Amino acid sequence: MHKKIILSLATATILFGACKKEIDVIGDPAIRAYSVPATYSFGNANYTKSAQLVKMAVELDTYLKTANAGSAMVALDQSKINNMFNNTGNPFTDATLNASGINIYSVSSDAALYKAYADSVVIYNNGNSATQGTGGFVPRGTNKIIVGPTGIEYGQAYTKGTMGGLCFNEAVRLLTLVKLIPASDTTAAQAAWDEAFGYLSVPANYDTSVTYASTDVNRPLLWGGYLAERGKSIQAGGVIFNAFLKGRAAIGGYDKTVRNQQADIILEKWEQLAAAAALAYVTSPTASSAVGNLGTQFHALSEGLGFIAAFKYRPANSKLTAANYESLKAILNKDFYVLVNQAGFTDLVAAQNILKNSYGL
Repeated sequence: MHKKIILSLATATILFGACKKEIDVIGDPAIRAYSVPATYSFGNANYTKSAQLVKMAVELDTYLKTANAGSAMVALDQSKINNMFNNTGNPFTDATLNASGINIYSVSSDAALYKAYADSVVIYNNGNSATQGTGGFVPRGTNKIIVGPTGIEYGQAYTKGTMGGLCFNEAVRLLTLVKLIPASDTTAAQAAWDEAFGYLSVPANYDTSVTYASTDVNRPLLWGGYLAERGKSIQAGGVIFNAFLKGRAAIGGYDKTVRNQQADIILEKWEQLAAAAALAYVTSPTASSAVGNLGTQFHALSEGLGFIAAFKYRPANSKLTAANYESLKAILNKDFYVLVNQAGFTDLVAAQNILKNSYGL
């Protein structure tokens, strides 16, 4: 009897040991020591695709803005815009972009809408002065902006819309994907993490204390530029960049908990950055210095329209409720001539309050 009990215990010990070994094999590996660098200097980092897409979007933005120069009409080429969106016909000054095999249109969400915004710059770049109901140009300082019948500056709507539909949307998708990847699959997680970092478009040695010159080829672009322009008050630059560094290091250390925490930090702060920018652009048209200056007011509202459009792609745990998002959209989709002439700027003040209360601004 005693021999049978001893044998049973021995068998159970062997089976338990076998099961434990199997769990170790199929579960997450043990966390290993890792360090967080001061720059995005990981040996196998590759964010070429996202960096190239950002550069494509920037070059198209630069081309559209040529129509704003001076007071005389500056013609735009519709076929060039088509080629830039689809990366056909070698449209970019950077030959590596032409040979990349990727394009803005195929990667962007709501690409047809943002392409239509870019096309509208050509349509309303007609040399005529704009009035309510009729598109054309509106003076802005010594230059001008091209607006549609309701006052939307379509060049800004394209650029800020693409920042949301391409860069922010893809970053949200990629970082959400990373959180679902097993800790053991560092290759997949690193690839997705790197691509998301590329959409932020800051240099690998990004420094929040540096004022980057417009001539610096490594300067921050699009969202990267807004880290300083609209994100200083919420420390967006340091928070997002450091979270990218810490999360990428954690992937290599099989530290899924820290990896996922950093992904959440990035997404929350990036969305708050969009809100801070939107708040600035629905507030500045109400300033006494802006009243009566349609070029200043419409330019700001068009940027605000684009940043609020980015909330469509916000993460699932966003602080912005569906109802408040619909309210913001409804306000910015109104005729800008109406918005800037409302007594007390009722709608714009309502938009300000939604943004402040939702995002703690």
